[in-house]
Amino acid sequence: MMVGIALAALMIGLFAWVRADIAGLRADIAGLRADMDKRLHDLDSRLRAVEHGQAKLEGLLEGLREAIAGRKDAA
Repeated sequence: MMVGIALAALMIGLFAWVRADIAGLRADIAGLRADMDKRLHDLDSRLRAVEHGQAKLEGLLEGLREAIAGRKDAA
């Protein structure tokens, strides 16, 4: 009987420990997710800025090509 009570107490303690450990892991995962969301947002902003700069350069190069070739706008 005492062995059963001791095993039950041990199991309850282990379950409580595992549950607390899982709660800690969930908090860690939530923190990592927030950090990753911020990093992805920052990366998206940087990529949009690069795309904008590239579009401006493409427009300037097209104008330079037309100026060198002596062509006029077809529009």
